[in-house]
Amino acid sequence: MRRGTLLRVVLPSLALALFMAVIVTLVLDVRRQLQRLDTAASEAVLWALTQAELEASRLEATTLRAINDPEVPLVEIRTRFDIFYSRTDVLVASANYAELRNGDETGAAFDAVLGFLDLWTDVIDGPDSALRAALPALATAARDMREQTRVLALNGITVSAQQSAEQRASVAQTLVRIAWLTLVLVTILLILLVFLVRLARFRESQSRRNRDIRKRIETIIATSLDAVIVIDRDGRIVDYNGAAECIFGHPRDAAIGADMVDLIVPPKYRAAHNAGMARHLITPKAHPMAREVTQLEAMRKDGSLFPVEMSRSSAMTPQGELFVAFIRDISDQVQAEDELRKARDRAIAGEKSKAQLLAVMSHEMRTPLNGILGTLELMDTQGLAKRDNYYLGIIRNSANMLLDQVNNVLDISRLDAGKMQTERRRFDLIALVQDMIDSQIGAAAANGNSLTLKPPSPALHEAYSDPGRLRQVLLNLLSNAIKFTQNGQITIEMECVDGLDEVEIRVIDTGIGISEEDLDRIFGDFVTLDASYQRRSMGTGLGLGISERLAKALGGTLGAESEPGEGSVFWLRLPLAAPEGRARLALPDQASGPETRTDIPALDLLIIEDNAVNRLILRRMLEGDGHHVTEAFDGTQGVNAARETKFDAILMDISMPGVDGLEATRNIRAGDGPNARTPIIATTAHALPEELQAFCDAGMCDALVKPITRPALRKVLQDALTGKRSRTPTPQPSAQHTPIVDFAHLDGLQQDLTEAQRRAAVATFAAEMEAFLTPATLQRAAQDQAREAHRLAGSAGVFGALQLAGQLQSFELQPGGSPEQARADQFEQVRDCWRQTRATLGAAGLMTADPLGQ
Repeated sequence: MRRGTLLRVVLPSLALALFMAVIVTLVLDVRRQLQRLDTAASEAVLWALTQAELEASRLEATTLRAINDPEVPLVEIRTRFDIFYSRTDVLVASANYAELRNGDETGAAFDAVLGFLDLWTDVIDGPDSALRAALPALATAARDMREQTRVLALNGITVSAQQSAEQRASVAQTLVRIAWLTLVLVTILLILLVFLVRLARFRESQSRRNRDIRKRIETIIATSLDAVIVIDRDGRIVDYNGAAECIFGHPRDAAIGADMVDLIVPPKYRAAHNAGMARHLITPKAHPMAREVTQLEAMRKDGSLFPVEMSRSSAMTPQGELFVAFIRDISDQVQAEDELRKARDRAIAGEKSKAQLLAVMSHEMRTPLNGILGTLELMDTQGLAKRDNYYLGIIRNSANMLLDQVNNVLDISRLDAGKMQTERRRFDLIALVQDMIDSQIGAAAANGNSLTLKPPSPALHEAYSDPGRLRQVLLNLLSNAIKFTQNGQITIEMECVDGLDEVEIRVIDTGIGISEEDLDRIFGDFVTLDASYQRRSMGTGLGLGISERLAKALGGTLGAESEPGEGSVFWLRLPLAAPEGRARLALPDQASGPETRTDIPALDLLIIEDNAVNRLILRRMLEGDGHHVTEAFDGTQGVNAARETKFDAILMDISMPGVDGLEATRNIRAGDGPNARTPIIATTAHALPEELQAFCDAGMCDALVKPITRPALRKVLQDALTGKRSRTPTPQPSAQHTPIVDFAHLDGLQQDLTEAQRRAAVATFAAEMEAFLTPATLQRAAQDQAREAHRLAGSAGVFGALQLAGQLQSFELQPGGSPEQARADQFEQVRDCWRQTRATLGAAGLMTADPLGQ
């Protein structure tokens, strides 16, 4: 804007200066020509020419008179010669006669005059006798000079007239140019005047608009609910709005000019704030002022701390760089979030309790039902009356119906709790479906229906899934089709959409169909479309809900398409391809080196780990070696899974909320459950000798110290299968020789995770660290701090952040009764180590290198 304004001012000024220079030049030229006219008049050009002719005549007359009268003194002749000489000298010397001297006709006359003067000067200046003797010749020469001077006079008049005309014409042309240039100059001045008027109006409008904008901004800032604080490079407050007065308690007059750090920054954060500002002031490009919203703590006038959200920016002004902070008090929001979190936890706990109660009640109800049915089978009905047999049949049918409903409810509770286990293996899908059709032909014929299987692809003879669960889903769909179809056709189709990676199974009937508004709710629990007392089909409405859950558990989807009166199509899409390398795997023999491998069968393993990142990486390592893995996210879920399914080995995290690893191990070992003697391997961030003894006393057979490597994992599984026991876990390096990040270990994760998965896992770990390294952590109970530090130490080890893992362990092992300052100092060491770790990972391109937003 300034450059454009400068050009608009400078260019017209240069143009005006140029025009003025041209006009001045022309005026000077007119003046010069007028001076030339004045010079010609003063020298009396024409008078001089005529006087030269007259003096030549007088010289001739005086010479003739001296010839006729010897008494005439010669001095008169000399006087007349001198006068003639002076007249002709003017003609020769003056510039006004240059054109006359150079003319064709007058040039010869000038030469004759000059020749006369040169010839007779010596005679005139000589002795009287010589002059007297030369008087006749002088008279003749004087007569010739009179003729020559007449020629000069006549031609001089002509030349003088021409010169005067030319000079007048030139002056006239110059005056015309001056007039045009003056007109142009006046026009330009008028244009510039208009431009300056418009520029002045624009400036005034812009100034008025800037004033309005400034007033609006001042009004917005003054009425903002957020505190707005502006500081200079020295940290002094230069602006402070009304909301800041209300939030922090400091009046505006006291705040202006004060140091912001002393005013609102809690003492424990002042050093970090000053260091961040110093880095920005020294190298602003390397440390740009952050603009993202950050959560931190601020201090009121009374010294109390409260949570705030802050966004900040910087701006350059004529007075220098200013920093603007927008601060919002989020005390109510944090409190609401805490309440919401507690409510969510209570709801989850309630749902979990309800699901557990439902599962327990289902188990408890099955026990007496099985007793009733078993007793009915044992009863001898031979001697009973026909009516008694009829009543027993009713009891038996009712008990069977109730048992089916209890089993359905139990299946739903298991599926919702994630405890339904699938046993995947190779099987013949075509044979399974054919057997199912054969078992339902009688029921279909009872309703007048025909049951058909369309020829499937031969590839389905080699399917891989859980045949029992798949049979349960298909049998439910087939039973519904038979139930709601009268005298119709039921067809089963199986199609390989993408080989065995995606197979679609369709159950098609010509029954009563389903309306469009009911299609969205048929997979809900306890949904029966015919709720009238005269409904033809009985049931609880749980079958399709269970089938949909089972389809998801098998990695597929279940859906339906239907029209009332046109029949229905229920379809199931799921993968049936067998994973590669399922049969055998090779483990390294640690005694022979990392490349020596020992063949063992694939294992069914249970991972009990509360850290999602650790579970993901451990699962990928195990599945990469062909193992089948089941996950449990806490000790309670792990114990329940161990009670229901037999595993080859269990990997047990030690530090978990609620039921920890040691208690979970004792619960699994207690009684005669399927995993009472299964090898249980501890996974922990660190293990002291006394802790190893505690692991052994609880029933664990071995320990893996995080970070867990694939060779160590293979070795411990090999030991578990062969009955060997490791006495000590892999030792950790000392802190002084520990690298910030073990990139060799981090690169090893590429074998188990894709690049996207590895980056996502690192991002999750970073988010957990950022959440941990907030002031709110130190406000929690020491036990909770230690538990979270232990969990994060395991994650740090997984990613090879060995120094960070060590610092977290040191923080975890701080005594519960240690001074608050000691815990705070150790906490700051963890923060510093995290900054270095994040910077190192950022340099490797795995995350941003700006720790904690500072």
